[in-house]
Amino acid sequence: MHGLLGRSKKSMGRNHGSEGFSLSELRNSRIATSEESVPILTGVNISTRSWTTWNPLNIFTCPPTYGHAVVILNRPIRLKRSILRNVWKKARATVTVDGGTDQWIMYLGSRGESVMNGQSKEFLPDLITGDMDSISPATLHKLQRLGVHVINTPDQDATDYTKALLQLGIYTTANKINLDGIYVFTETSGRLDHIIANINTLFQSKKLVGDTQVIQVSSDSLTWLLQPGTHKISIPEPLLQRNSWCALMPIGSRVTSISTAGLKWNLDCATLEFGNIVSTSNTYSGFPEVTVTTDTAVLWSMDIEPLTENICPESALPS
Repeated sequence: MHGLLGRSKKSMGRNHGSEGFSLSELRNSRIATSEESVPILTGVNISTRSWTTWNPLNIFTCPPTYGHAVVILNRPIRLKRSILRNVWKKARATVTVDGGTDQWIMYLGSRGESVMNGQSKEFLPDLITGDMDSISPATLHKLQRLGVHVINTPDQDATDYTKALLQLGIYTTANKINLDGIYVFTETSGRLDHIIANINTLFQSKKLVGDTQVIQVSSDSLTWLLQPGTHKISIPEPLLQRNSWCALMPIGSRVTSISTAGLKWNLDCATLEFGNIVSTSNTYSGFPEVTVTTDTAVLWSMDIEPLTENICPESALPS
């Protein structure tokens, strides 16, 4: 239900169905023209401000100008193999977190058996981190013998996800690896306390990995934290066509002033807080970019199911 208007909207619009989208089509599909109405961000002057840009398509296209790392948490992986395997192979660093290592090997199917037998080394993680309470001993010992660097992080005052980001930051700094983004693969289902703990890690990410963008990826959504300031989020054409959902959620504290442009239900110097107004089940105005200016960190989440269902990666690997 939309937190502002008290009603929800079902996805509508043209469905590509089984035809799918190629990545080149998505990259070129939506370019603003003079005939389109550019949304106005009222109440905020961004002409003299800098902003942070976010492009969800980077996850699918893996451009060389946007260096990324992959982190696999201990949740079942439901993305198409052709998508995630491509993201993994183009990553500058890869981490499997405790039982997420077993999840990764199982997800690879027959290729996972090859990994365990010392073949398909491109799918070996650079690091295995965690307190090692959920990874199978056989997997741990085998991959350690194959040369994977294992870092035991027994501290129980932080989650394995939090500690993984810390260790990834140390690893990339030591190896002079520049990262623009970290894709953390975890489904937003199952235990609520785990979901909340993952969100808490997003709020800690700045002190763990600095300004590197940390994006949680599930089979049907992306979630990340918008720090105070102005953000511009590119919206792929298929999400506009389907009126896909998006949300801005004030987790942890009140957002005193937030303004948006490019949403169907925009916010104008609004206040968001639990027990009052939150902006859930929102969607897009039809313009291929959403602008958000906020004085407080706020959680952004968006539907990507129209992409994951129909996208045809040009470099797709056989599943």
